Amino acid sequence: MIKFRKVLGAAWFVVTTIVTSNAYAQVGFETRISTMYDDNILNNYQRISDKVSTLTLDAGYDFAGTRWDARVFYDGALSYYQSVTDRTNQFHSVQASFVHHSGEDEENILNVGFSYGQGFYRGSYAFYDHGQMSATVQYKQFLSDLVINNLGYAFRSIRFSGMTDFSYSEHALSGSFSFALPTQTTVIVQTDLGAKFYSTPNATSVTGGMRMGGISLAPSVIQCTPLVRIGQSIIEGTGLSLTTKYQWNIQKQTRYLSSSYGAISDDELFDDHYGHEGLQTSLMLTQLLPESMLLRVTGGVQNRLYSSLAAYDLDGNVLSSQRNDRRTALSILLQKDFEMGFTLKAAVDFIRNFSNDPYYDYRNTAVALELRLPF
Repeated sequence: MIKFRKVLGAAWFVVTTIVTSNAYAQVGFETRISTMYDDNILNNYQRISDKVSTLTLDAGYDFAGTRWDARVFYDGALSYYQSVTDRTNQFHSVQASFVHHSGEDEENILNVGFSYGQGFYRGSYAFYDHGQMSATVQYKQFLSDLVINNLGYAFRSIRFSGMTDFSYSEHALSGSFSFALPTQTTVIVQTDLGAKFYSTPNATSVTGGMRMGGISLAPSVIQCTPLVRIGQSIIEGTGLSLTTKYQWNIQKQTRYLSSSYGAISDDELFDDHYGHEGLQTSLMLTQLLPESMLLRVTGGVQNRLYSSLAAYDLDGNVLSSQRNDRRTALSILLQKDFEMGFTLKAAVDFIRNFSNDPYYDYRNTAVALELRLPF
């Protein structure tokens, strides 16, 4: 709580400093209300259904200068689970963002962001309580009329109050080139390189290894993710996008929830992408409709080979030394923007997860409605 107050005080100092300058300031509020029915809320063979209601509030100051924009705001969310009530949680954060435009036509963009938040859970999920801090820097540069360069760095730190073994910090670098072709085709080539540092030493680590400030100086997991995305305009208002990427764990010392914590779901603490590797391919169709409506259909297949997690039968016997999943998904989104400023979204997701671990061999269908109300 003391850290949260310090961050809030720093954010308020930034606000008052900019307000007293010559920048233009404006107060903004946005509320999102959503409800979702999920027929397999825990994503496992037990198929427990639930209804989740979420209320989100975004409130802050927006500033604008000659070549820059800035925002300092609060973002909070409360999610209520009707059946698995212990999964009910809330998250509160203070965030700040700064955007600077450069170049003759202000086409080059520098983005800087910072956030600090706290997540609170209840009952048997109280060990999910955590604090999170993140910082991002991204620079977008037009090398020519047809080529765009993107460079980025992101830092994230998560501290679990009930599970210090899973607390970690993450550093991620990304770089990409976007090419616009005469055939109304866009090609994006991107590479991400991320490293995850657990706050406690690995069981296989050498005693007395180098550490500083509670964090190991050697990463536990290093992941490289090359990506290629091809976007094609079909006709006016219709576009296709094909994305292929491969997650490769160069160093593999990922941690998974052990039996001492119990089987929770397949998210392994927020669906940690460092926990598995493999090829992922997705195809997205975007269609603009009359009356300010948008339809988006996305289908994809992902292979997940878990770095150091075995597959077990339902009695706890080892079936394979490595869990291997093949996840197929189909998502349909329909969005309507109204002249009064609010937005209504409806979405349905279908997931089929094939796994050599019967506990995680499942189907999942989720239907959601969301209403966004700006003030």
